[in-house]
Amino acid sequence: MRYTTLASGSNGNCTYVEGNDTRLLIDAGLTAKQLERNMETLGIDPGSMDAIVVTHEHIDHVRGVGVLARRYGLPIYASAGTWGAMASIIGKIKPEQIKTLELEMFLEIRGLKLEIFPTPHDTSGSIGLTVSDGRRRMGLATDSGYVTRGMGRRLLGCDAIILEANHDVRMLQEGPYPYALKRRVAGQQGHLSNRAAGEALVKFCEQGTRQVLLAHLSETNNRPELALETVATCLRDGGFAVALTLTNDRCGDAIALSVAPRYDAHPLVAV
Repeated sequence: MRYTTLASGSNGNCTYVEGNDTRLLIDAGLTAKQLERNMETLGIDPGSMDAIVVTHEHIDHVRGVGVLARRYGLPIYASAGTWGAMASIIGKIKPEQIKTLELEMFLEIRGLKLEIFPTPHDTSGSIGLTVSDGRRRMGLATDSGYVTRGMGRRLLGCDAIILEANHDVRMLQEGPYPYALKRRVAGQQGHLSNRAAGEALVKFCEQGTRQVLLAHLSETNNRPELALETVATCLRDGGFAVALTLTNDRCGDAIALSVAPRYDAHPLVAV
């Protein structure tokens, strides 16, 4: 199984996963043209996708969903709450392409097995998920105010995790956002800070996670080097060796740690 991000940040998010002759997009938050370009830089044929899974309805996750689904005839999987909130955003979709997810469920999309779980975010039905090809398992959780017990249970034992490290607390507090927006970002329905991500990852790495890709970094309230430093410090304090890497490939017993680019594709990573 291989995975990567095609975009990651406040302006657009998209994750790609492939395994067992199945190719999925999780979210499509840039324009279809931009995402097609980013796929092509990795040698991925945009027409080879099998489905789009949508985590929630915010525009930085659904901007290109409708166009890609119509262009390539792709089914769209999303929770009922997300469908209700995004239907007017993504445009007309054929009934047979509409697939509704429950907030806690298992399903198979061709050769990949998915487990869906709810995440705490200020939306109508936000989800995270794990993806498995039967041998390896990758977890994805962004746009979460905190790591709930349910999220923790699902992400434990994942070989690789894409986890939000949205903001540095001090940068957020001292930054230009109005007070109400600062409260939203830092609240329990907002976004994970670097330190909160690092503390959660210590627990996941104790259960075997060896690849970590930090995602959804704020352009205003974070910096890639700061996110890496904070999370790496948490992991080292937890007793782990950490390898900072551009590719996120496995590094023996060390935790491979990298940051997802904001607008471009991260290299494909084998789990």
